Amino acid sequence: MKLRRLFIIAGIAALAASGFAAAKRSQELELIRAGLKDSSREIRQLSAQALGAVGDKSSVPALKEMLSDPNDSLKITVAVALAKLGDRAGIAEIRKILKNVPQLSDNPKPLERVKAIAKGTVRAQAARELGNLKDIDSIELLKIMIDDEDGRVADASLIALAKMGDPAGKKEFISALESTKQEVRAKAAEALGEIGDQNALEPLRKRLKDWDKGAKAAAVLALGKLKDKQSAPVIREMLWDKEDVLKENAAQALGYMGITDVAPAIEELLKDKNGFVRFAAVEALYRLGQDSGKQFVLDTLKADEKDAKLRALNILEKTATAKDIPLMEPLVSNPDREVSITAAKAIVTVESRENAK
Repeated sequence: MKLRRLFIIAGIAALAASGFAAAKRSQELELIRAGLKDSSREIRQLSAQALGAVGDKSSVPALKEMLSDPNDSLKITVAVALAKLGDRAGIAEIRKILKNVPQLSDNPKPLERVKAIAKGTVRAQAARELGNLKDIDSIELLKIMIDDEDGRVADASLIALAKMGDPAGKKEFISALESTKQEVRAKAAEALGEIGDQNALEPLRKRLKDWDKGAKAAAVLALGKLKDKQSAPVIREMLWDKEDVLKENAAQALGYMGITDVAPAIEELLKDKNGFVRFAAVEALYRLGQDSGKQFVLDTLKADEKDAKLRALNILEKTATAKDIPLMEPLVSNPDREVSITAAKAIVTVESRENAK
């Protein structure tokens, strides 16, 4: 009889704990949802992205209302969030934004040019997201946009098409690796890593000897994403390079490749003076099954710098376990809305992942 009573008490305690966890998650979701009505467009955008990422289907009606917002960048974010929640109603809005080519006057004033540049940035964002969403119905539109006068829009459209299987974009970016302009080589390498084309391996390996650090760093990261272990020995040597961007990208690349025997070398980067290098080392070690860098990230939650807090939360969203949640909870009450929403999103994501185990 006593044993049965103990089982009942234990069951009640478990249910109470479960109910508390659910309530806490609900509280943090409400914090994110409230951000949809914030006066700041950046906070509304962050909240929409977060709700899509955590899979909060109850926010679909509120998100749909935001498709009438005058800001195109926000509308794209909302449309993507809706698509992640199983509602593709916003994709038509993304297409409209991409098609809306700015028309300059014969003698455009500086302000007119600035507005056209800003619109081009958003239109390139629209093209990228259509590719990320693999929206087959947008293929014909994207084919038209590869001839757009704005190079950013044309490149983004090529990448989107390549992600959906069109070979033309892949060939063009491989050719661009031989450009005499270092910024073109860098962008081509970045695009090929995003596309994931194995035919680009040998041309990218050549760029490991590029004289320009930007082009070389982009090639390093692209080869990492393509899991090209043949290039690992050369990339490993870059962990000791004098250029921070090469150390950072080398660590990330080796993490993507899953080469576990480089873990001790990457751990040394946890002592590096550059914060970006240290964060890259933490993420690489996590991909290699090591959590030796987690304490550095947890300590960073107490840093004064906002950007450091945000970077730490974004890493913990992927690497934290249930025992780390109490260390993130204080940031949910942070007066900075970007920090509080990012913390809430991280906690909801970690709890969902832990509950799914």
